Amino acid sequence: MSENLDPEELQHLQFIKNKFQIVDRIGEGTFSRVYKAIEIKTNKQVAIKAITKTSSPNRIVDELTFLITLNGLNNCILLKNVLRHEDQVVAIFPYFEYTEFRDFLSSATMYDIKKYMYNLLIAIEHVHSCKIIHRDIKPGNFLYNRNLETGLLIDFGLAQFEQNYDCIKTENEKNKSKPVIFFNTVISRSKPPGYYERDTRPVIKAPRAGTRGFRAPEVIFKYPYQTSAIDIWSAGVIFLNLLSAQYPFFFSGDDVDALVEIATIFGHKEMRKAAKQYNRVWKSNIDTIPEDRIPFEKIIEGLNCYNIPESDAYDLLYKMLDLNGETRITAKEAINHRFFDSIKI
Repeated sequence: MSENLDPEELQHLQFIKNKFQIVDRIGEGTFSRVYKAIEIKTNKQVAIKAITKTSSPNRIVDELTFLITLNGLNNCILLKNVLRHEDQVVAIFPYFEYTEFRDFLSSATMYDIKKYMYNLLIAIEHVHSCKIIHRDIKPGNFLYNRNLETGLLIDFGLAQFEQNYDCIKTENEKNKSKPVIFFNTVISRSKPPGYYERDTRPVIKAPRAGTRGFRAPEVIFKYPYQTSAIDIWSAGVIFLNLLSAQYPFFFSGDDVDALVEIATIFGHKEMRKAAKQYNRVWKSNIDTIPEDRIPFEKIIEGLNCYNIPESDAYDLLYKMLDLNGETRITAKEAINHRFFDSIKI
């Protein structure tokens, strides 16, 4: 047994001890712990996700429903079994050896990057074809094996079925309210940029699940009509990580900082357009934010001069990191982008 394991934490898994031998704890989140184990009957390695007792029953049912719907196809994790004892639920998955993202990042060639992104987009396209939004695309949720040149998309704990907002948006357009001012500004020299002197904005309710640094602009702006396009933005940030050899790329501690980081690249002009798209108003006098965007070419080649991307890589990156979710490239379109032509031969 690994030193990572505390015998006390395994007490709640006693009901599976005749079927599985726990080897190590390999992951931990807000609502679950993941263990590497041996299935006694087959002597095969498995991953066991023990869902915490504080998780809502609806959340658990939703996650299992998504996994069953996806059926382990197209680089999505396969749900092998589910076991329950009283209020403890465990999900059983195949164990998958993978390359740590930081290790992969440090030595990835352009061929490696193409393979990684293609496999990730295959998974996302399958998820979206099932009308599901993952909502937490990030390196830690895509396990990639460099030697096998394949990966698995995991953790559907924050996923949602995609809704059709067309009718709702049409009705709301008729009764369109005044845009919400969502801004950051220097109030005084003693206050940091982004400080709110008097925040009179109404409380905005919108889904904002996901990991900091990977949230799409519409999530940060709290736009209520979010679509599967938010997953493409998150995948685009991973692509930016790989091309720039920088991880994390965005370090934001909260939504205000996140907007400032994005604005530092995209500039005031693009941010105003995006804010208008999401019925917001962008205002800022932070002097580090330019009026016009900084090209990705300049950013990436300044950070990673040893692995200069080809023009097709930049074309795909611009289309994935489009501030406007409605014009952002889809997973299906991205898979067919010419950037991947050389690995399909």
